[in-house]
Amino acid sequence: MLESEAPKLPLVFLGDYVDRGPDSAGVLRKLMTLEQDGAREVVCLMGNHEAMMLEFLDMPGAKWPLWTRNGGSATLRSFGLDPDSGSPAETRDRLRDRAGLALLEWIDERPLIWQNGNVVTSHAGGDPTRPIEPHRGHGLLWGHPKIFSTPRQDGLWMVHGHFIRDKPEMKDGRIGIDTGACHTGHLTAAIIEPGFVRFVST
Repeated sequence: MLESEAPKLPLVFLGDYVDRGPDSAGVLRKLMTLEQDGAREVVCLMGNHEAMMLEFLDMPGAKWPLWTRNGGSATLRSFGLDPDSGSPAETRDRLRDRAGLALLEWIDERPLIWQNGNVVTSHAGGDPTRPIEPHRGHGLLWGHPKIFSTPRQDGLWMVHGHFIRDKPEMKDGRIGIDTGACHTGHLTAAIIEPGFVRFVST
């Protein structure tokens, strides 16, 4: 879609590549290849679902309920694994084997933010009253209650996903583009150039 619409702009993906469809494994591998082939600038940010997957890999027993409740079972199936077979630790070991070290390291290295000029991107937008700092990960991954009620005052425009809306929004220093593709089939992108924003949806 964006190859013809904006061939010279960087492609920035806002996270949640896993848990939200039947082929998480294929999505991850596609994005890793796209980023690494060097044909154009590609940035793949961390989403809260990738964070849950990584936490499961670190602490399978403790994090198994949260991840599987939020789509982790579908991700496991996409790697050819049965989420109902074996203990969480055994499932973790099988996932590491199926995914491979290179892919898991790539997921772990995903940044929380990307910025160009006065446009900054993250998965969930963060706290609009605080400076954008990547170590403040919770609000950037899970969102902040002030994001819809408090305009940004720092001159930045934050592009984010995570919060599903019927259509993309642009107001108060915030550009929200999550139109719930996993539920609605409508995937939305923002084409952003100096003084110009255009939305493209499937």
